[in-house]
Amino acid sequence: MTRGALLGVALVAACATAAKQISPGRLSALPESDRELAESLFDAEQVVAGRLVQVAEAQEYERPGQLVFGAGGTKATAALAYSGEIRVDSTLVGRSGRTVPITFFAPRGAAIPRQDTTAIWILHRRVLWRLKECAERQSVTSTACPSDNGLALDSNSDIRPLAEWPRLQALIGVLGLDPGRR
Repeated sequence: MTRGALLGVALVAACATAAKQISPGRLSALPESDRELAESLFDAEQVVAGRLVQVAEAQEYERPGQLVFGAGGTKATAALAYSGEIRVDSTLVGRSGRTVPITFFAPRGAAIPRQDTTAIWILHRRVLWRLKECAERQSVTSTACPSDNGLALDSNSDIRPLAEWPRLQALIGVLGLDPGRR
């Protein structure tokens, strides 16, 4: 019993130290209007400027069916998954390469980034669950669901206009991020 409790505490401690957090001092040094963007940059695996050269629906990451039922019987439309490829022109954070594969999700009918969109892309490392395959296997736990580890957009605010390059560079400097990290 004691050994199991000790193992559980060690596991929780290991997970807690793995989560990245901005020090409160650095965050408070930023204007309120920049804090959400700073948190996104701090969490980013890569920040690149480039052109989206390919976009396609990624059905393997989509939940089957059109509706998702939430707590209390609330209904929401299931998000569609998309994969794309960015041709990189410049890199602010992360490894530099010629192209970067990405994944993103959007509700049906919502605007998605179009092919040939040129922007600054803030990309986050995420577990991408293969929900279609999971449903076909009729898996009830995530341990039976296959997944991929990939770069994803968390929200529309992860796509920034090219004119913001100097601002993002300054924020990365204030946060003390190493441009070549990871």
